[in-house]
Amino acid sequence: MTAPARRRPGVAVVVVVAAIAAAAAAQPAAAQQGAISRLEDLAGALREHPVWTASYHQEFLPAGMAAGEEVDGQVWVAWPDRAHFRSGSPVVRLMGLDGRQVRLVDLDLPSCEEHLLDDDEWARIPLAAVLDPRTAVDRFTVLSLGERGFALEPRRPGGVARVEVLLRADNLPLEVVVVDPQGATNRLAFGAWTALAQPPPGGWLPSPPAGVTCSGEGAGGGGRVGDDRGRLRR
Repeated sequence: MTAPARRRPGVAVVVVVAAIAAAAAAQPAAAQQGAISRLEDLAGALREHPVWTASYHQEFLPAGMAAGEEVDGQVWVAWPDRAHFRSGSPVVRLMGLDGRQVRLVDLDLPSCEEHLLDDDEWARIPLAAVLDPRTAVDRFTVLSLGERGFALEPRRPGGVARVEVLLRADNLPLEVVVVDPQGATNRLAFGAWTALAQPPPGGWLPSPPAGVTCSGEGAGGGGRVGDDRGRLRR
């Protein structure tokens, strides 16, 4: 929730995008401790302010291709489970995550799709690893990536093959790379993060285009200007 043009950012990008498979495991191995510590640093940084926002540059490279599609956008994130992406200039695609509800809006088509994440789907996204780093090893192999990064690999085949996260000095994301099972790569490079006290204008779930009704599970809930889903939860 994932690429430019007709693809949209994945649910987990804020700071971690796209879905990964869940599985069972035991306690963190010693080799994983450093990477898990970085996961905890990221989680702690996100909790420091009600909302964070940053610009991003996204590049989608299909498997086997030397060049891909690129787009710029803006993301807003709020701990523990809210994110909002706007891509294109002018904005043509939007994605919102509010709890378990995901809404994708394409102003070009125009279209609006919604989905309610069930418990299994929620466990499959990298965001769940950020929320509870110490149990991340139940679903992912957590690997160190240089001095400031970590990688997540699914213990069971799922929506992605690998997620790599490189952190800034302030422990917020500098870059997120998602590789899908077919080998396509989705790379998001973030600018400086700014702390905010309020959610994005219009709320976390984008409003559907005029005359368009959202389709899918959970369609019709939230995302309008002034409704409760655009307010911060404490």
